Amino acid sequence: MKNFRLLSLVLSLLTVATFLSGCCTDPVNGSTYFCLLNFSQEDEIALGKQYAPTFSAENGGVYPDADLHAHLNDIVVNKMAKKSHRAHLPWEFTILNTSQINAFAIPGGKVFVTRGLLARLENEAQFAQLMGHEIGHVSHRHSVQGQNRGLLFGVLVAAVGAGSELIFDPDEPNVLETVTVGGTALATQLAFLKFSRDQELESDERGVDYALQAGYDPREATKTFAMFRAMKDSSGQSESLITGLLSTHPLDSDRIDNLGDYIGKAHPNLPPRLIVTTPKWDSNLARLQRAQPVYDRYDKAMAMVTSVNESKDLSSLDEAESILRDCVKKLPGHAAFHVGLGIVGMERDDLNAAERDFGEAVKIDPDHFVARFYSGIVHMRKERPDEALTDLERAHRLHPLHPLPCFFLGTVFKDKGEVDKAREWFSATIDRSAKGSDVRREARTELDALGEGVTS
Repeated sequence: MKNFRLLSLVLSLLTVATFLSGCCTDPVNGSTYFCLLNFSQEDEIALGKQYAPTFSAENGGVYPDADLHAHLNDIVVNKMAKKSHRAHLPWEFTILNTSQINAFAIPGGKVFVTRGLLARLENEAQFAQLMGHEIGHVSHRHSVQGQNRGLLFGVLVAAVGAGSELIFDPDEPNVLETVTVGGTALATQLAFLKFSRDQELESDERGVDYALQAGYDPREATKTFAMFRAMKDSSGQSESLITGLLSTHPLDSDRIDNLGDYIGKAHPNLPPRLIVTTPKWDSNLARLQRAQPVYDRYDKAMAMVTSVNESKDLSSLDEAESILRDCVKKLPGHAAFHVGLGIVGMERDDLNAAERDFGEAVKIDPDHFVARFYSGIVHMRKERPDEALTDLERAHRLHPLHPLPCFFLGTVFKDKGEVDKAREWFSATIDRSAKGSDVRREARTELDALGEGVTS
């Protein structure tokens, strides 16, 4: 019977999709392609605006270096994106404060690069080509095409109750283990980040075009992919035919060959004096690269804290705290280290220490999601509802899709006796959490206790 109902649901969804499908146009080359939903440019902008806070909140927030950010923003937005095939999008550029090696773009012109990737680049031309590649995904509407492919899958995931289980204890919330969102939203996020092999190669070519248009030497791009290949080799992820065939991304060696062929055919007579790097890039990146070893130690300390949370063995917290305090000394003004110290305080159940360190993180970066969330939890446990609401509401604005700020906002309003607001926030928790997850069950229990049961 269950399989029959699922089959009926699939057929119903496919019937609805027939009415919503049509042909979309690639803004770069004018080609048309079948799409499940015909997103307008306004739809793309709204979608990017909705999801951009999620990516920032879940990847450490903005890297705290205003000069570096201003320099790279000028390259990405002014020199490249505003001269691309979709120049009139509201382009925005963000450096994410994570050691993960990544760069991506989402609909509406939101472009991201991680600190971890920047620290490994050799020159400005490599950066320009990588950002041109991401701008190319938006120019070709690749994310929208990915959204179309992922939409039906996401609905089916939600329908059968799948999705990531949130590790959740109302008395011991650990945001490090609860950053996933429910079925459909999760599938949509993943759709943004997965492109076909042809789309990747197409965006490589746009990266060449946009970088060259801005005055950069596109031949530096091949060195970037050679670096990626070397990193994979050194980590045991060497290339092979099987890996290449099964991967949604082309092999790095294929991308190097394709770039060389494209440059030779599309730009056979490269102008002289193309930019490879600039003194401003060199000075900014030298500062970032000096910071990266400190963040390597921070990553080590946070891994230790996470293992403590899983094992409940507090013996390594002293070492983690020592590392984090050394990070604060070497890089003052970086909120992440104070957040780490605050989490150490939470693990020790030392609310005074946690309050001090989360408060310091919020002073440095008022828009740090984890700092705001935990600061709200500390205020809640210290029975300061107004302060808790300030922090938790800010955390919700910074990460609108996350269920935990919603749940604890509901809890605070319940404790204040404001039942209608509590119901609203517990309902919002259910909307944002995976079916079968602990936080969803807790929110439903709270709603039932308030006299407003939920049947979904």
